[in-house]
Amino acid sequence: MAVAKVDVDLKLLERARALTGGKSDRVVLDLALRRLIASKQKGSMIGGISDLRALASELGSPVVVPPRTP
Repeated sequence: MAVAKVDVDLKLLERARALTGGKSDRVVLDLALRRLIASKQKGSMIGGISDLRALASELGSPVVVPPRTP
């Protein structure tokens, strides 16, 4: 893993450490970056899934829609 020098708001880093229970700055920053990337990719993933209109015929197997819960 490469070492990078960055300017960080130490108050934000301390708050993030308290909220996440991270033991080190590296752990807290790694988690923050992973969550940022996941949140940005989530929209395209949902869009891709919702575009699967002919899923049953493409799979050659029935697709069962779960019942709605109240």
